[in-house]
Amino acid sequence: MYKWYLVTGTIYKLYIAMIRERLIAFFNSAEVTSREMERLTGIDREKWNAVRGKRRRVNEDDIEAFNEAFPQFAYWLTTGKTIPDAGQISPEIEKARKENSLKTG
Repeated sequence: MYKWYLVTGTIYKLYIAMIRERLIAFFNSAEVTSREMERLTGIDREKWNAVRGKRRRVNEDDIEAFNEAFPQFAYWLTTGKTIPDAGQISPEIEKARKENSLKTG
């Protein structure tokens, strides 16, 4: 049983690290500031800065708050995948859509 705990703990840490990397990609792609994230999620901007700077692990409160503020990215955040037909996209898809709509008017 002890070995299973070590394996599941390691998997959990890797999963959380992947979510943190996706949040950093979100910050970079969406050009959202930590101040805006604080306003949208209610989580202190310094905590978002620490996530962005890889000085803090993401926790359940961060994930829940992010998903409430940006429901279109919820599936992507937790899986890295998208389902555009269901409205579940990535920040890159949203950015491309905005850029294309500006080009086509």
